[in-house]
Formats: sequence, C-alpha cells, structure tokens
Amino acid sequence: MKVHIIGGTGQMGNWLKNFLESQKLSVSISGSKGVEDKTLKNSDIVFVSVPISKAPDVIKDTSKRVNNSTLLVDLSSVQTEVAKALRETNLPSCCLHLLFGPTITSIQNQKIILNRIKNHRLIGEIKNILEDAGAVIFDMNEVEHDKYMAHIQNLTHFMNISLAKTLLENKVELSGKISTPPFLAQLSALSRIISQPSTLLTEIQLNNSLAIKVLNQYIENQKEIIELIKLKNVETLKKELEKIHQKLDSTPKEKQVRQTKNTEDKKIRLNGKVGYLGPKGTFSHQAALGVVQDNQLTACDSIYQIFEAVSTGRVDFGIVPAENSTEGTIRETLDYLIDLDLKTNGSIDLDIHQNLLSNEQKLDDITSVISHPQALAQCRQWLGNNLPNAKIQTAASTVSSITENKDKKGVAFIGSKLAASLNDIKVLKENIEDNKNNITKFYIISDDIERINFDTKKTLLFLTVFNRVGILRDILNVFASSNINLSKIESRPSREKVWDYHFFIEVEVSKNDERLIQSLNILKQYCPVIKTIGGV
Repeated sequence: MKVHIIGGTGQMGNWLKNFLESQKLSVSISGSKGVEDKTLKNSDIVFVSVPISKAPDVIKDTSKRVNNSTLLVDLSSVQTEVAKALRETNLPSCCLHLLFGPTITSIQNQKIILNRIKNHRLIGEIKNILEDAGAVIFDMNEVEHDKYMAHIQNLTHFMNISLAKTLLENKVELSGKISTPPFLAQLSALSRIISQPSTLLTEIQLNNSLAIKVLNQYIENQKEIIELIKLKNVETLKKELEKIHQKLDSTPKEKQVRQTKNTEDKKIRLNGKVGYLGPKGTFSHQAALGVVQDNQLTACDSIYQIFEAVSTGRVDFGIVPAENSTEGTIRETLDYLIDLDLKTNGSIDLDIHQNLLSNEQKLDDITSVISHPQALAQCRQWLGNNLPNAKIQTAASTVSSITENKDKKGVAFIGSKLAASLNDIKVLKENIEDNKNNITKFYIISDDIERINFDTKKTLLFLTVFNRVGILRDILNVFASSNINLSKIESRPSREKVWDYHFFIEVEVSKNDERLIQSLNILKQYCPVIKTIGGV
C-alpha cells in the first residue's frame, strides 16, 4: 500500500509519516504545494494535513489529479467544510481527527475520530492499523464532531487564552511561589494550550461555525455569576454552586474500593506486615483490607507512626491517607515521604460513606451525636436537617467513642459499616454524608520503589527549584512537550536553605515510561533535586 501525505513536512504530517512507516507502509511526503501528479497517481491513499482554511481547496485540486480509486483522508480538527469538499469529489474519502499532538511517543490509548464520507475497503484497513497499534477510534459525522469540538477545543482554548490574557495584563506572579493546587493545575493546562502554534489556535477558533453559540453561552453564564457577586446575592449564588456540584457528582460509583491498576483484572496484593492508621474500624482499616488479610495488619496511632514502622522495618508496608476529594491533600504524608526517604508502590481509592450508628430504633430517640470532627463536618447538612435538636459532641476517635459510649441511651455515632460490624452496633441510617462523591486516596508505602511487581498509571515526583521568573512555566513546558499530563501539583515550603521551595507533582504515566525518563533528564537543568517517589 502506497501512501502520500500532503503537508507531511509539518509536525503532525511528519508524525503520521513515521507512524505509518513503523507499520511497514510505503510513505512519501510533500508540502501543501508542489506535489507531482505522478506521485498522486501512484498513491493508494492521500492524506491531507494542511491548515483548516486551506484544506477544501487542496482537496479540490488533489481530487482532479488522483485515480478514481484513491482514498482521500483529511486530518482537519474542524470538519464541516472539508467534509463538504470531500463529498463533492465523489472519491472514496473520510475525515480522521487525531486527538493528540505530534510529541506523543506511543499511540496506545490515544483517541481518534473517524468520519466516513464515502466508504472504501482501505478505510477499514487504516482503522485496523490504528486499532492494532492501540488507538481508540470513534465513528462520528461532521456535525457531531464539530459540536463536540466547539466545547472540547474552542471553549477550552477560549477560556485559557482569556485567562492568560487577564493574568498577564494584571501582572500576576506565575512562577508558583504564591499559588494554590487548583491554580497550578490550571496553569499547567493553560501552558499546554498556549504552547501550541498560534496559527493552529487561530484556525480552530475561526473555522468552527458551531463555536460562537457555545462561547456566547459561556459568556452569558459568566455575566449571570458576576451579577450575583455584584449584588452579594449569597443564597442564589450558593444554590447555583450546589446545583452545579450535584450535577457533576451525580455519577454513581460501582465499587467502594478502587485500586489504581494498569489493567482491569490486575489488583494489588501485599505480602508481609502492613501498618495502618488505627484503631480497627477506621476508613484506613477498611482501605487496608482491600489489599491484605486482617491478620497481616498492625494498627498505628498516627500517620508518623506508620512511616516510622516502615522505616525501622517493624512492618513491610504502610497504608497512609494521602488526599481527600473534599478536604485536599494530607500534607504531613508528603512531608514524611521526603523526611524518611520512603517510596510509594501504588494507591487505593476508597469511597467514604458515613453512616449513623446507634442502638436506638429511630431518629426521634437520638439526643446526642458523638464523632470525630472530620466525620461531623462531612455530615453537617444531614445532621441539621434530620437531627436539628441533637447535641453534637466531638471525639478524638469515632471508633474509641463507640466502644466507650454505645450502651448509653440516645447516643449515636458517625462511622463506617465496618466500625458498626466490629463494635456490634446497628446502622440506623446509611450514606448520610453531604457530598456523595467523597473519596480518600491512600498511598501504599515501603522502603523500596520496586518492592512489589505492579506498574501504575501515575507517578509521584519530588522536585526542588531555585526561585526565578518563569521557572514553573519552564518545568511545565518540559512535561507538555513530552505529552505528559499532570494530575496534581502541590507546593510545599522548603526547610532547607539550598533552594527556595519544592513541588510534589503527580504525572499520568508509569514511572518506567520513556517519556518520563527523558523529561526528568531535561529537568536537571532547572531542578537541583529530582526524586521519583513511586507509582500511585
């Protein structure tokens, strides 16, 4: 099969050339102009990889110079006009939108949208080649495609371009010295978008006719929220935010304990002694039972004691809370990873479901609720609506308070079903947490990054940097250029004099991924200390 790529001298066209050649296809390339008729006549497939605005004219010209059986494939990220041009040729044709950039090193799990204009057996062959290499392909017509792209590309680009313009005009510090994790994450996304060629960003904004409606809707939503802020309309704004929150959190969870895994059927199982934050019946205990038997567990009184037990060899592994979806990062866990020089070997995501535990028969009989302040905070709204007259009492440990007070009349507790089972107390009401999407991530820690044979999809890194203008931008650009997504950035004040501050960064690649190895080598010019803490 002979393939020619018009625009193959560009970044995306050159990536396609290298990929197709790796699949044993014969590939020739040219710029957007100057391709010889003989080359086109001898090609079974001609790919068009040119700017969106030029694609219809290139398609029209090319269609007059190829054989009637030649397959035309356009790679534009906006399809309405190019699909119309392809239909007018009456040749076998399709649109193929590669939803990734030319810096990827593997097509594994990359998404592609296929729009069959006039079907041909070669479309099936191209699809098979891509899928066999690991790509995920969606069939979609140009209207559906451009509607999706109006939100996924145009709106996202518009938001980030506007944000960048605002930050720059207001001379906001962008190095990360003063920041929050959401701001750093947004800055990472912004950098990836702005680093794309300005010609491409312009073409996408100007050529999708469905985008204006979406952008206007976005601006109207902004105006509504700004008006509520101006009027200091607390209740309306609060209700609007709660409505958005509920809609985003409405997806049901299939499993209570979800382990980070590389394949659906591979699960972490630990051999040896494991320390967890006790006593029995805590959510930490529940998370630990997802990876070990109960007789392997050792309860510890604090997070530091877990780290100390691992560091001194009293236990082989530790299960430590790392992050909660509503309350954020457990910062002491990050600090102890560095202070005691320990590693992560994976993570466990646990859905946190709070329950009202009591030996009373009905809510009317409850006069007091005793629990850890965190559990009470997570159920504040439910308690106010269902037990408005009950006395709320805090306790250092929910489980300990159950053992001490469960036989008292009118007393209830907030805790897990595991705590109820272990302490012989009834579950009076299930799932009373205010946020139904409350998840805690636990790290599995040990003294060896290779302690278990398990390759995770994410890796936790530790970087120290010298403070200078643009340093964070430079670091983020290194990851962006390697097509590595960052799922978390956490800045921590340094306790050393050699550097000014440091970062914990979670990247969405395996610790053994070649892209990450190359990126870390590049980062040595910016970061005096780089540590791969392990898979998470």
